[in-house]
Formats: sequence, C-alpha cells, structure tokens
Amino acid sequence: MRRWVSAVLAALAVGLVAQLAVTRPVPDGVPAVVAVREVAAGTELTEDALALRVLPRTALPDGALLEPGAALGRPASSVLAAGEVLTRSDVRTAEMVAGLGPGTVAVWVPVLEPAVTASLGAGDRVDLRSPSDGSFLAREVLVLAVGSAEQGGAWVAVDDGQAAALAARGGDPLGGAVHVALRGP
Repeated sequence: MRRWVSAVLAALAVGLVAQLAVTRPVPDGVPAVVAVREVAAGTELTEDALALRVLPRTALPDGALLEPGAALGRPASSVLAAGEVLTRSDVRTAEMVAGLGPGTVAVWVPVLEPAVTASLGAGDRVDLRSPSDGSFLAREVLVLAVGSAEQGGAWVAVDDGQAAALAARGGDPLGGAVHVALRGP
C-alpha cells in the first residue's frame, strides 16, 4: 500500500511541476502562433490546428508569426510538428502575387550580402544584377517579402521573362545569388 501511495504522490508532484512550468509567466514573453497538432503539408490551417503561446522573445525564430490571421485559411508549406512556432515560410506564398496583375510570379532571390537582406522590406523596388558580369537580370521589381539574415534572400514579383533570367542563375557557382540595388521612390 505504501508503494502505491508513494507512486500516486510522485505522479501528482510531477503533474504539479509540469502545470507550473506551463502556466508560469514568461518574462519578456511574446505571443506566437504554434501548431497544436501535427499538420500535413498542403493542409489548410484552421483555428483548431493553431494556438497563441507566450514564448520568450529569444526563443522565437526569425519570421515568427505573431497573429493567427497570418496563417488561417492558408495551406501549410511543409509538415508542421505539434508545438512548432510558425514562420512566414511555413505558409504557402501564392497569395503574395494576388492582385499584382496577370503574368506576375513570385520568385525567391538568394542574396549574398546579409546587410542587404537586412535592409530590404516588403514594398521596396530593386534592380537585380548578375554578380559575375553586372548585367541586369530584372529592373524595378517589387519586393514582396524578405527572409532572415540566415536565409539570405527575398521574394520578388517579376514577369515570366525575368523569372526565366533569374532561374538561369540557379546553376552558377554562387547558387543563383544576385546583387540587389535598392531604388529610390
């Protein structure tokens, strides 16, 4: 009987510690969108698959989604694990080109210089040049979204011809990276 009582008390203690860990206030906490269960790639993200959790700012990955509306109704771009913090890259990006006109496509452009990636923002206009010969690959293209410094790049809106020129860069020794020149208003 003593072993049983000891086991029950031990289980209660573990449960209490776990409850305190989950409900304890997080200093410098930020609400972030997390998956509450595993979600298959391509699955539409719904309220029952997502939750807001307060996490330490230092625990958030770059591009973490802080509002559920940024993910609701959009398909997952990859498998999401239960508890995973969602980022911009976890949701499909086809909506980026909605309303931009026929023939416009979103293309990921790798950028070698982290300082350039860090200085870009959605809505900027840029010129894209070949790092090998300086030739223009695309002029005055719209930046749709910017990746983290680690990702080193941005999504840009281009037409089919510009997309082909950028795709041709993919086989070069620099991995398709381009030089980006920020244009003034």
